Amino acid sequence: MYIDTHLHLCNRWCDDIHRPKAITDIDKNKIVTWAQSWDIPSYMGALEYSKESKYIFPAFGVLPWEAFDYKDRFDEIAKLCKDALMLGEIGWDERNAQDKRSIPYQVPMLEVFLEAAEKYNLIMNLHFRGGLERDGFELLKSYDSKKAIIHSYSGPPEMIKEINEQGFYVSYGSSKFDKLNKAQTGYYRNRITEVHEDLLIIEIDVLQRDEEFRPPSVVFPKILKIIADMRKTTPEEIEAMNQRNVLRLIGDDPKLEVMRKILDQ
Repeated sequence: MYIDTHLHLCNRWCDDIHRPKAITDIDKNKIVTWAQSWDIPSYMGALEYSKESKYIFPAFGVLPWEAFDYKDRFDEIAKLCKDALMLGEIGWDERNAQDKRSIPYQVPMLEVFLEAAEKYNLIMNLHFRGGLERDGFELLKSYDSKKAIIHSYSGPPEMIKEINEQGFYVSYGSSKFDKLNKAQTGYYRNRITEVHEDLLIIEIDVLQRDEEFRPPSVVFPKILKIIADMRKTTPEEIEAMNQRNVLRLIGDDPKLEVMRKILDQ
């Protein structure tokens, strides 16, 4: 069974034309999918999409770029965290913020999520970019949570050893993985091969749109094949590794009992 630990189905990255196709494909092919959000409206959307397939599990998150718009809504965020199955996508990314007013509020908002993850033992999908990979890692370490996924880690490969030692998970994958050039392939190989086999999990992140659209059931096996080639193993072993690691990550979380039952079948 395929398990996609990070997929956006909200309008920002999956429009009203392609979303129904993706959801139908997920349901038909029984792809356990963690639907990430990037603000409160997209989370409400993810909750609705999850009603269309028992294989879609919504995660609540507000991306750092949106922090200015939520600077007075941290209490609301904290309440939504309490009821959420998982948290994501959340993080820290100043360089790529189109609205620079978000910068002073990115860390305070992220800490609302980190505190909730610690208190409620929640899985987190974390976005650290723009040279803040080390800072984000150090902030994450200051909280008592091992259910952290560093989404598509982009920092120096040598830091992955420290991530492994902390027991944080790292996710990789993209709908563009089969179109990487030589330099991009080397970039990902240098990182993917450093992640411990007990901590690497697989994601799609964003589906291509327009004429490039391919459903998850087409994209996911291509990702498995490319990561298998990088790690000098087989797609079957990468899929099995992903399943083992996801099951370990969700553990005995009562909120994710339905997911575990599906995966145990």
